[in-house]
Amino acid sequence: MVEIKRTSKELDKVTIYRMTLDNAITSCKDLTDGTEITVTAWLEYDDTKDNGKVETVFSILASDGHVYACTSKTFARNVMDISDVMDGDDFTIVKNSGTSKAGKNFIYASLKY
Repeated sequence: MVEIKRTSKELDKVTIYRMTLDNAITSCKDLTDGTEITVTAWLEYDDTKDNGKVETVFSILASDGHVYACTSKTFARNVMDISDVMDGDDFTIVKNSGTSKAGKNFIYASLKY
């Protein structure tokens, strides 16, 4: 079951499906560092698995129609922060990754300028 928590703008049902349940969604962690994505919309949702576990997922709709998603809180926070400043305008992010001091891999987004 999917429960939408918040979105960058109003989305129609087809777009919501594409951003939450579609099999064509690409995982952000699988993208090469330096990949650029022009963001037209984003949404955050809770996905309840069959075993009852709830996972928060962040999904992006790109200007070329592709959808990307991840569970990275850092990546989601980066995109939402940029989105707040851009105030409804489309913007381009660059996906990158790093390793924490504890040795854990993570992904993050930066504004392309």
